[in-house]
Amino acid sequence: MSTLTFNGQEYVVQDDENVLDTLLRNKISIPHGCRAGACQACILIAKPDQIPDDCQHGLSNQRIQQGYFLSCRCEPEQDMTLRLPDLSGEKHVATVAEKMQLNPKILRLRLHCRLRWRAGQYITLWLNDNTARCYSIASVASLEDFIELHIRIYPNGAVSPQLLNTEIGDELLIQGPYGECVYDNKQSQQSILLIAAGTGLAPLFGVAKDALNHDHQSTIHLLFTVKQASDYYMLDALQQLQADHPQFRYSLASADGPLNETWQQQLQENFTALRGSRVYICGGNDFVGQAKRQCFMQGATGRDIICEEFINFSAAS
Repeated sequence: MSTLTFNGQEYVVQDDENVLDTLLRNKISIPHGCRAGACQACILIAKPDQIPDDCQHGLSNQRIQQGYFLSCRCEPEQDMTLRLPDLSGEKHVATVAEKMQLNPKILRLRLHCRLRWRAGQYITLWLNDNTARCYSIASVASLEDFIELHIRIYPNGAVSPQLLNTEIGDELLIQGPYGECVYDNKQSQQSILLIAAGTGLAPLFGVAKDALNHDHQSTIHLLFTVKQASDYYMLDALQQLQADHPQFRYSLASADGPLNETWQQQLQENFTALRGSRVYICGGNDFVGQAKRQCFMQGATGRDIICEEFINFSAAS
């Protein structure tokens, strides 16, 4: 078993336990959020030669050289000496500019912040010093002066109910942006297929608007799937986008929809030859994995499939 040294105290790592779990089990207050390596809230510092190779994904080369690692992804292979980094300079103040409930489960927040971003990236939003969550950006910086987030509300969650209670003018701390789920205008001749589940619509709605703003030459099709028809949102905006841009189309899939046609059936029937297409997939882990496999089987190449997996926080979100 490995031993962690933190603030002069030693803690033994149990079998199949990561660094974050070990510290939390011992009542050590460590900032954390998604617990899947996406939000980068749980970053710690150790000696570079103590850090396993698979717990620095998504970090900059500079941070890797400085010994930063994701504690939620790190299962130690030897003893480690740890310390907290000072991330205060990387957090930005954002002001709530608009708040609207898009359906009973989805909150839209629009934030003003001096921050460079691209539609489809995500930010880490800090509720307090130790609790954070990731949310994707639906707005296009060159078209809109706000960062738009679509937030799934979990009634017993740690973050989303608090955001539901925010008021116009409230200040929030955000960090980022992160992620590569963005439009690449070098592929303007490629057909684009966007596959969104639930609030996976947020980044892909942004990607679609960004592509259209760049006068994307080929077709753009957005397939939006939800568990039940009452979960749809932003349909008026999708309809308007389709009316304004002849190269853009969208379709819907839900288990209780009028056609009772699943997203898998729509993919098989309407997108039989994806070779040469650019495919973006956003949603929960299981959904993204299934959709990626099916698109690959239907001809899309690995380099042309861009995925953004959302963490299922369930009641803890």
